[in-house]
Amino acid sequence: MKLNFETSIMRDASFISLNTDSCTVVFGKLGGGITLPQIKGCGKRYVVGDIEVLEEHSVAMMFRCFVPGSEKERIFMRFGLLPNFKTRICLDLNLLDNSTIFTNRTAGTLKLVVHGKRTDINEVDRFELGIEDTFQDVRVRLSNFILTDEKPGEFPLPDKKMVDEFGQWKEKEWTGKIHSLEELKAKLKALEGEAEYSFPEWNRWGGDTSRKLKTGTGYFSTFKSEDGRWHLVDPDGCDYFSLGPCGTNPGDQCRVDNFEQVCEWLPETDDPEYKELYQIGTRRRAAYMPLDSYKMISFTALNLKRVYGKEWREKWEEISHHILMKNGINSQGNFPGLSVNNGRSKLPYVRELPGFPTTDTLIFRDFPDVLSPEYQERSEKYAAKLSEWKDDVWLIGYFLRNEPEFNFVEGLAIADEVLHNPAQTYCRFGLIQYLKETYDSIEALNKAWDSSFEDFEDFRKPIECCSVSYSKSQKDIREFSKYLIREYIRVPALACRAVDKNHLNLGLRWSKAYNLDMMTGWEYFDVFSINCYDFDPTRDMDFVIKAGVDLPILLGEYHCGALDRGLPATGLKGVKNQEERGVMWRYFVEKVAAHPYGVGAHWFQYNDQFCLGRYDGENYQIGMVDICMQPYKELMEAVYETSKVLYEVKNGERIPYSRLPESIPMIGY
Repeated sequence: MKLNFETSIMRDASFISLNTDSCTVVFGKLGGGITLPQIKGCGKRYVVGDIEVLEEHSVAMMFRCFVPGSEKERIFMRFGLLPNFKTRICLDLNLLDNSTIFTNRTAGTLKLVVHGKRTDINEVDRFELGIEDTFQDVRVRLSNFILTDEKPGEFPLPDKKMVDEFGQWKEKEWTGKIHSLEELKAKLKALEGEAEYSFPEWNRWGGDTSRKLKTGTGYFSTFKSEDGRWHLVDPDGCDYFSLGPCGTNPGDQCRVDNFEQVCEWLPETDDPEYKELYQIGTRRRAAYMPLDSYKMISFTALNLKRVYGKEWREKWEEISHHILMKNGINSQGNFPGLSVNNGRSKLPYVRELPGFPTTDTLIFRDFPDVLSPEYQERSEKYAAKLSEWKDDVWLIGYFLRNEPEFNFVEGLAIADEVLHNPAQTYCRFGLIQYLKETYDSIEALNKAWDSSFEDFEDFRKPIECCSVSYSKSQKDIREFSKYLIREYIRVPALACRAVDKNHLNLGLRWSKAYNLDMMTGWEYFDVFSINCYDFDPTRDMDFVIKAGVDLPILLGEYHCGALDRGLPATGLKGVKNQEERGVMWRYFVEKVAAHPYGVGAHWFQYNDQFCLGRYDGENYQIGMVDICMQPYKELMEAVYETSKVLYEVKNGERIPYSRLPESIPMIGY
């Protein structure tokens, strides 16, 4: 069934050209869109069509779904597209069930995410295709759109060279771009140097020797001083603020399957000189997602090997240590890879314990059946992996996992999902038992909830959003939800503590601090971690404290990017230029350090992402170094200036840096 663009309705948008099969649209920078009325009631599963962004940067496209009487979409899909690169998209309307936030990539399309509330497609009054708000109006060409029940077998891509031999974006020039192998050699040689801190009071850990807090334990620990400030303490007993990038690896992995024809040069996969740099295989991003096949390579590693030959990894370690340590970086954030647990460590690190326990039956997205014996058994197997690191003094601590996907649904009550899911889970049986113990009879429950259940056995059947359908049930639903979150944390946390008593449990790296339920179970952590993509972390940190959490707080991720150097997307926070990236570093880190509970801030990430996208399609200018290992001078100068005063700010002796960066709307997905 073809879509007819002549039936479309504009919202902050206008046509440049229009016919039944195609159109060129200008979407307003505040997030304009066009309604596609033929989707309503069509009975088809997929919206398929070709889109070409007619700008010099990537665009975050939006597919919004509105219910009657609402000015804001109930649920939406946001996905990224490359500039001037005709791409076939496929939007699966089954995703309105909100069962996942992420999907596997189709060729050409960048990362796709789903946000909002579970929505029955028959409730949707209006489907709109448009853009996320951005810094300018955006021109887009749409063509060949159809509604179908068949997922396309092919996703054709233009045959044009977009990536040069060094992995850089071909269609743009910028300060610092590499143009020859000779130039790359000279630039890399200039980055070689000693691994040492620039501040004489810092010890080998990056702690402040002038601030001894307690007798060292030989491992990292925590301490709350008399003034109410939480601190990390290094193995020697000195004040330690953890500052550094995530993903300290020799380049980001670049997704090249389906993109071979747009790269100026790629080695053959069986080339004996370079085949070790390829990653080819399948992965399942979450237990409930289908397998995804991939082919990836690090252009950064390729570049280094072309310059240094067999010694490329050792030279990468030397250059990275020199760049980071001389500028005042004293940690590796999550996903570390720089001399980790191998006897050559120079930078303390944190890491995520892989393979967080799941169960064969899931409650919602990645939330397991946490009351089952299966969850306990798998937690013990998961914790056993800590035995490999438990004696490493350079390990600060471990995260149980990263950004649980169920938490991306704002206001989620996991007990609602237990009842929505038809599976006869241990969590469902536990909820029924809880209700029986709370109410002596079904009559008492009905009176309290203003409901009309015939028996507690009725709770074995699916109930759609119980806390909304029976508004007086909210207290019980929330109480049991908190109990389930506590069990989600308690079971693996205790299993980990039994294996490793040396290192700090750093929590779950919650994606956002806005749900009180998710603050439950904090007592099983040593440090509470959140990721925060805001310019100012204070609100999220205060939310954690007001929820009753009395632990040091670690900011596990933050970043910003700009469009003036080499990549077509900013990441989850956008700023005007590289100078403003440095301003954000200073403002964010010093806000964390000045906060009485703040003990660390980890930038995401060390490397820029690939212009055509990493495994899931993120292509952000967020690195401390670019794809050719060149540090961003403006950012590094800011890093140094903050590190120079870090412990004074941490201990309330110096006012933190106060200028907010000049921001632009993000280009991120």
